[in-house]
Amino acid sequence: MDKVNAAVVVGTEGTRRAPGNTAIGGASGMPEDAEQGREKQGREKHGRTGQGRTGQGRTGQGRARSGGAVPAHAVRARGTPGEPLIVTDDPGLAEELAGVAAAAGCEPRRVATAREVGGSWHEAPVVLLDTRALEECSAVGLPRRPGLILVTARAEPEFWRAAFRSGAQHAVELVSEEQRLVGLLTELTEDVPTREGSLLAVLGGSGGAGASVLAAVTGVLAARKGGHCTLLDCDPLGGGLDLLLGEEHTSGVRWSELSLGTGRFTAAALREALPSRRLGSGEIATLSCSREDVPRGMTPESVCAVLDAARRAGQTVVCDLPRVQNESTLAVLRRADLTVLVVPAEIRACVAAGGVLDAVRDAVPGQLRAIVRGPSPGGLRLVDIRRALGLEVLTAMRTDRGLTALIDRFGLCAVRLGEHRPPVRAGRKLLTLLDEITGEASGTADRWEFFGRHGRSPLRFACGATGGEDRPIR
Repeated sequence: MDKVNAAVVVGTEGTRRAPGNTAIGGASGMPEDAEQGREKQGREKHGRTGQGRTGQGRTGQGRARSGGAVPAHAVRARGTPGEPLIVTDDPGLAEELAGVAAAAGCEPRRVATAREVGGSWHEAPVVLLDTRALEECSAVGLPRRPGLILVTARAEPEFWRAAFRSGAQHAVELVSEEQRLVGLLTELTEDVPTREGSLLAVLGGSGGAGASVLAAVTGVLAARKGGHCTLLDCDPLGGGLDLLLGEEHTSGVRWSELSLGTGRFTAAALREALPSRRLGSGEIATLSCSREDVPRGMTPESVCAVLDAARRAGQTVVCDLPRVQNESTLAVLRRADLTVLVVPAEIRACVAAGGVLDAVRDAVPGQLRAIVRGPSPGGLRLVDIRRALGLEVLTAMRTDRGLTALIDRFGLCAVRLGEHRPPVRAGRKLLTLLDEITGEASGTADRWEFFGRHGRSPLRFACGATGGEDRPIR
């Protein structure tokens, strides 16, 4: 895949239910060694051995590229958009509208007259019709409905008056707004989940803090819970999250190959384009930085478009952010439900983290927490770091050198993430807190149960303290 293109999308998302009867025109888990062995066999098929990840692509010197554009039928198979309805007896207009629908990745049904519409009037997510068909639909008593788009090749004043009288959701002049219509069809025919997805932003307080590993572990855990997680690598100098996951040879677009134009991505097209992997009953997709090309596609507009598409699909999105902020990363922080700053338990690291915090604090409207990575060679305590940063500490975790070695050899997706691993425990706490913030936690746990899951009493939580914070971090 060389490019992913999207069209302008404006307006609101349509519903699939026909309201009222007012006529239009009227008033209105396996053992770790076993899992590694299975992954070793899979990697040997692609030219890898269990001797390490030092060949081409393992050190960031190369990766497989995908070729060709994603065919429309492939996107439909994943997204299964609804079938729009075209009502017009103008063959030229019908042909043009069919082409627009094809560009939006959907196959329309076309009828020439209002009497042929039948049940499709209520079933179609969107109806495209011209002014003559609009008059016929009104004459036969078809009710108003959402997702009604009045179209014309070239608009006259009467066209806009008819659109106003009919209560059409949108009115489009094809000669000047064809791309807008592509976007409307894309969005209105896209399956919309019952809830919006959540966004977690992870950034390091200093170099080598372990933010990328924590972000990747949290993304893998979210996928293994049975959901779909999108992991965004927003650090162009970070080496690539696909390399950390062991997915650098998986075909799909990277930031340098992403092309937005002036529009918006659909969730189905994004899911089809990104490198992805099944993990248990879930799936993780990764949008990583290329190690060969400048990430030209990582503009604030494209970052927001990717975030919006993934969240519209109900996905959990985890973003690995660089310490040096730019407009693209600030756009992530402004949308994040939860932002976590990973801070090594060292004095210089805490000072550096304070500078990062000062740079991003005003851009973070959501919850902001710190995770401390130990041990502390100088005997720093959690209370010291909390006071120095003025930031609540969610938890502390030890450096997991064993996990780092396994990632270097096999890639994170091939490693069994047991509860004994500190980044796993920290990642689960992050996901639990993220669910609490976004209202997705199962049931309505009482106050003591909620704080118990975070390892602290209500009194300590109110004071911004964490259990054991007076002891040196080990």
